Amino acid sequence: MANKQAARKIFEMQCQICKAMAHPMRLEIVDLLNKKDMSAADLLEELETSKANLSKHMTILLQAGIVDATRDGRQVSYHLTYPEIHEACRIMRSILYRRLKQGEKLATAIGSPRGV
Repeated sequence: MANKQAARKIFEMQCQICKAMAHPMRLEIVDLLNKKDMSAADLLEELETSKANLSKHMTILLQAGIVDATRDGRQVSYHLTYPEIHEACRIMRSILYRRLKQGEKLATAIGSPRGV
């Protein structure tokens, strides 16, 4: 019974992470932070977004435990809590890329005249 409860808790935690990742900008943030730790100013410049918008997304990622922040005076630097999160995203992108390519092949096959 304890194993089942532990598994359910893990599933709940996984859902929290997946919900937090359910926005293109947050996925992009994870991708950027995989390359290097970045300050809020660097993220603002790279993402071309407002301070309020970045703050909203960073709060969600922080609460989910996906990123962590380090403060040095007024400067805040962000990094991935677990690099494996980026790896999971990379695997999903690889699957989606293959699906996209299969869809293109199907569209080409459907669009070509018979006998060609």
